[in-house]
Amino acid sequence: MIRKKETLRLFAKDITGDLIKDRQEVLINWRAGQLVLDEPSFNGGKDIGPDPFTTVLSGLIGCTLTTLRMYINKKGWDITDIHCSVNMLQEMEPFKTLIFRTVSFGQPLTDEQKERLLWIAKNCPVARLLQGEIVINTHLSDAPQIPAVKA
Repeated sequence: MIRKKETLRLFAKDITGDLIKDRQEVLINWRAGQLVLDEPSFNGGKDIGPDPFTTVLSGLIGCTLTTLRMYINKKGWDITDIHCSVNMLQEMEPFKTLIFRTVSFGQPLTDEQKERLLWIAKNCPVARLLQGEIVINTHLSDAPQIPAVKA
């Protein structure tokens, strides 16, 4: 079967953010609520929410764990506890980011389960996003209600 190239819009409504005068906290508005991002105190914030890098890595953890859970449930395997640790390094010259991820389970697995679950983790949607080519098109606007648009 040949797959057609598809372009998918992932969100019906834009995720938006606002920054208030003289503050570092960013109020993120998403489909079902709000989230506060902030910088740690050593970067001028109050550390009242995750910083942007923590949020990106948290998205990888969330996607890894939920994708594994869906697969485990589909297979009917008795695997109850899953843990994921993530961290990153940045090399400056040439600029390169390295993300390290470890997944562990609360019970012993067969070699077949380990092999398959590793493949599933490596191919969760957010991991694929972060490993793929990313292009960020940024535009300026005089009005905050202007949506993010495809260039």
